[in-house]
This record gives sequence, structure tokens and C-alpha cells, in this order.
Amino acid sequence: MDENTVKPKRSRNPFAMFALAPLGVSFDEQDEGEDIVLLLRAHIVTLVPAFLEFIVFSILPFVVIPVGSLIGFNISGFFGATQLWILIICWYVFLAGFVFFRFIFWYFNVYLLTNERIIDFDFRGILHKETSYANLTQIQDVSPRIIGFFGTFFHYGNVYIQTAGEKPEFEFMNVARPDDVARTILGEVRDEETEAPGEIR
Repeated sequence: MDENTVKPKRSRNPFAMFALAPLGVSFDEQDEGEDIVLLLRAHIVTLVPAFLEFIVFSILPFVVIPVGSLIGFNISGFFGATQLWILIICWYVFLAGFVFFRFIFWYFNVYLLTNERIIDFDFRGILHKETSYANLTQIQDVSPRIIGFFGTFFHYGNVYIQTAGEKPEFEFMNVARPDDVARTILGEVRDEETEAPGEIR
């Protein structure tokens, strides 16, 4: 592998955004001898809007009830104390579900680079997942891009991969260290080109 390629250091963090040779990670379509070189998730900074929404919605019941009383809209006049508590509990159960969904959406939307291909797992919902992949021999171009203040400050961005496969372009969105991602992919592509057809190493 090229000397500029990121050196393998096995990752043990199950929540890593940039995990080289992650331990304990596999997938259903994994071939014998196929190893995961890199696992990527969207940068944790992309969850900040969801966190802010959680904060706002958490304090909302404690704002709506007093403000409603100030403007003459007495919520307790429509609901008894027990009913009001049930409504508040239902609100926080809904909020917990929202937080859980945003987390699993972030956690299960992953991009994988193996020693044979790139794979894009798109988690659309509890029962819906889309998987796209392209062999390393089909990769024609890899372009990392860091855009905007937050991308530059926190060092995350997009990696665009042109292929000759069924899916002509892969987009690894909002991933950490996009330059390192591109170098690692290109290093694996070069290694694959030196292998005999059908060889896995």
C-alpha cells in the first residue's frame, strides 16, 4: 500500500465515525477472505440540530402551560390534573422515540470500504434498508470535499466516488477526515489492481 495511505490501527469503538479495521464488525453479504478496511458514519456534529430540537421540545411543556395562563388560555380548564400529567408523559415518550430514531438513523447509516469493494448502507426505517456496492476495480475517481465553516473547523465533508458499476456515483456524506478516506480508498484500489483476477488477500 502507498506510504501516504492511512496506517491500519484497529478500532474498538462501536460508535466510531472513522474506524480503521473495526473489530467485531461484519455484514450479511461479506465474502470469505473479505476484510473491512474502513467503517464510516456521518460526523457527530451533524447530530447537533437534533440535540437542539430535543432541548427545545423538552422544555416546551414548562413554557406552554405558564404562557397559556398568562394570555388567558387556561389549559388546566380543559384537562384535569391526571389528564394533564398523562399528556405530558405521552409527550416525553414521543420525544424519547424521536431521539431513539435519530440515533439509530445515524448509527446504522454506514459506509464500508473492504479489500474488495465499497458499500453504502442506507437505513430508511426500522424495516427498510438499502444497500449499494461497487467493486474496487470499478472505481474511476475519488474526490473529497470540505465545504463551509463547520466542515473546515471539525474536519468533515463529502467523498464522491465515480464508478463504472451499476450505480455510477457513490456519495459518502458528512464523513470525518474526507482526505484520509479518499487516500485509503485509492490505496485499496491500487492494491486490488496488482492482484490476479479472483484473488483475495
